[in-house]
Amino acid sequence: MEKVIPLLVAVMFHTSSLSQSVLGFWEVKEVMVGADIKTPVAKWIKVNDDGSYQSGNGWLQNSEGTWSYDKSSQTYLPVEANGIDGHYGAFKVSFKDTRMIWERDEDGLHVTVKLERTTKLPKSTADKFVGLWNLKDVLKKGASEKSLIDPDNKHYFFMRWDRMYVERTPEGEKRMGFWHMNAHRPEVTLMSNTLENKAESWTVLVAERELRMTGISNSNKDIVMIYSRVHEFPN
Repeated sequence: MEKVIPLLVAVMFHTSSLSQSVLGFWEVKEVMVGADIKTPVAKWIKVNDDGSYQSGNGWLQNSEGTWSYDKSSQTYLPVEANGIDGHYGAFKVSFKDTRMIWERDEDGLHVTVKLERTTKLPKSTADKFVGLWNLKDVLKKGASEKSLIDPDNKHYFFMRWDRMYVERTPEGEKRMGFWHMNAHRPEVTLMSNTLENKAESWTVLVAERELRMTGISNSNKDIVMIYSRVHEFPN
């Protein structure tokens, strides 16, 4: 028993040290800039024990660099390899329950970042948006107009991973363009390759099997397009 107790204490200390380490795979749960919530969509950070880190949003990695940690001041300093140096300095690090908290001042505002450990990449709205979507219904002021707009069940969208889309119109014509998802809000803008078709923006709600797009441009205001996810191109 005399040997077991010191061993248990050592294990508990080691476990506590690991749980209070900046190392690991983290998901950003909240970002406060002053009094405003500015949490990016599906933001994640991997802090590696070789002094490197990677970061991204959803399935897209968009940042990498090196990091250092000062134990005496309990500060974490990431240095971006490809981005812009904001000269904001290191984050003060603390831990509360299961979260790691970073704090520093940026442009006169106090910034607080709350992170939680994770084991897989979080999905962003853009990741869920990718795929083949067949039109199920069209609502205008709550009433269905599917039979008027797409009577022959022709319309679908294929949202490609490379941010291009392929559309079959209700008339059976094929069109292509680009889609851009807002980094902070579930809003997508569709930009057609043809000059006669203006760009349109929509708020999107993506479930596993359903896509709901609500128009927010002047040309599609209050129109709701409802799609079902399919895995074969419709006839």
